Amino acid sequence: MAEYANAPYAQAAVAVAADGSVHHGKGVIDVKRTEAGRYSITLESHIDATRTVPQVTLNQSADWNGEVYTKIIDSSTIGVLTGANGSAADEPFFLLVP
Repeated sequence: MAEYANAPYAQAAVAVAADGSVHHGKGVIDVKRTEAGRYSITLESHIDATRTVPQVTLNQSADWNGEVYTKIIDSSTIGVLTGANGSAADEPFFLLVP
């Protein structure tokens, strides 16, 4: 993982580039770009994703017609889908798990 993020009130937080690389994060073990616009974020074992309300937003360098969605996959994994103009597309985003 890249540089540690200062997010004192978050269980996990991560800044992800469009290619799936991590700029900085906290509470995240791994980020994988699984296909165009689809990312899988694995949280540290002490965080139960099924008991969280993850927040996700696009980075300002994303397409202005960009979209972003999040889904809890299982207790340790959160999925993020990004797109533009109604189609899946790689976009940079921020994920916060309060």
